[in-house]
Amino acid sequence: MTGEPHAPSDGRGWRGLSVLMVAGALVLTALAVIIALRPEQTPAPVVPTATHSPVLGIAAVAYPTPLPTIPPTPTLPPVEWVRPTADPQTVMAALEKPLTVAMAGETIARQFDPLTIIPERPRSTVITYRVKKGDNLRDIAARFGLDEKTIIWSNDRFYVNAMRIGLELNILPVDGVYHHVQGMQTIAEIAEMYQVDPYAIIDSEFNTLFGAKPETVLPEGLWVIVPGGTGSTEPIYWDPGIVMARTSTDGSNPVGAGITVGAEVAAFAIGDPGSCGKQVVSGGSPPVNPPIYARYRITQDFAWNHGGIDLAVPPGTPVFAAGGGTVIFSGMSTWGYGYTVVIAHGSTLSLYGHLNGAFVSCGETVAAGQNIAVTGNSGRSSGPHLHFEIRGPGGAPVNPWNYQSF
Repeated sequence: MTGEPHAPSDGRGWRGLSVLMVAGALVLTALAVIIALRPEQTPAPVVPTATHSPVLGIAAVAYPTPLPTIPPTPTLPPVEWVRPTADPQTVMAALEKPLTVAMAGETIARQFDPLTIIPERPRSTVITYRVKKGDNLRDIAARFGLDEKTIIWSNDRFYVNAMRIGLELNILPVDGVYHHVQGMQTIAEIAEMYQVDPYAIIDSEFNTLFGAKPETVLPEGLWVIVPGGTGSTEPIYWDPGIVMARTSTDGSNPVGAGITVGAEVAAFAIGDPGSCGKQVVSGGSPPVNPPIYARYRITQDFAWNHGGIDLAVPPGTPVFAAGGGTVIFSGMSTWGYGYTVVIAHGSTLSLYGHLNGAFVSCGETVAAGQNIAVTGNSGRSSGPHLHFEIRGPGGAPVNPWNYQSF
C-alpha cells in the first residue's frame, strides 16, 4: 500500500526541528556580534582631478598633497687630497738656502726671525720717558710718533733743549700741548692761548672734562692736554753757564758785559769735564770761515728749537776754527754734545760738538782755519756729523748764516 510519509505520532520530529532553529539563531547572533566589533572603515579620500566640471564648466582645483615631498640629499664623493709635508731637516735646509734673483743675478740671504708682531695700539694717557745715553729730541719724537715741538711744549723748554741723561719727559698720546693750569684759568682762555677751539679740550678723550663749558674755571695745578695746540716758538737754548765780561785794569773781578777783543775773560760750562774755567781772551777774530771744507750735507738747520747747524760728514773729517780766539772748553760735555770745543772770539763764541777728540787744549790761542779736531758721533747724536753753533754777547745762539754761507 502506497502513500505520503507522515511524522511519527510520538512528537520526536518536532523536537529536532526546534533544535535546528535554535542553532541557526545562535549562529546569526554570533555573526552580528562579530560585525559590531570590527573597526569602522574610513573611505579613501577622493582627489579631484584637473578635468572640466560638467556642471560649472571650469577647471577643477589641483589640491596639494597633505605634506611636501622632501627631496633626497645627494651624497658627495669624498675628496682625495694629501697635504704635502717634509721632514724638519729638509725645511731648515730650504730656509737657510740663499735666494737667487734670476734677473739681476744677485744673491739675497734669507732672514729667519720667528716672532710675534704686536700691532701698534694708540695710547690714551701721558707717559713718562727717562732720557738715556745717546738719546736726542728727534729720535725720541720719532719713537713715539710725535712732532718734536709737542715734546718741547709739554715739558720745561730749557731742560728739553739740554736733555741731560736721566731727564724725565712727558710724552703725550697726540700732538699738541700739555698745559699746567696756573691760577684762575677758564677753558676758553687756555684754548685762546694755544689757538684751538674750547671744545677741542672739552671733548678730548684724554681729559676728564665732558659736560664742561668754555667758561668753566679749571682748578689750579691741573694738567690738561690741548690736542692740536700751538705753543710758543720763542728761541730756546741751553745755557750751561757762560761768562763773557770785561775785566778791570788790574785783571780782577769783571766790571760789565759786552766785552771787546783783548780785554775780556770768558768761561763755558764751569764744572763740566771739558771746561777750562775763566780764560783771558786774546787774538780774537769773527767766526766767518767755514768749519768744514770737505763735502757735507745739512741735516738740520738753525731754528727756534735748534740753536745751530748740523753738517753730516763721515767720522774723522777735519774740523777747522771758524775764527781766531782762545779755547775755553775742550773735552766731554754733559749737556749732550759729547766731545766739544768752544772758542771765544771776543764778543762771540763758536761751538763744535759731537767730535771724536780734539787737537787743542784749554787756554790755547788758535788761528782762523786751524785744524782743531775731527768729526765723530759722540754725545746725543743720531749719526756722524758736526754740530756748529755761534753765540752772541749774551750767550744766546745766533744764526750762523749771519756770519757765513754754507
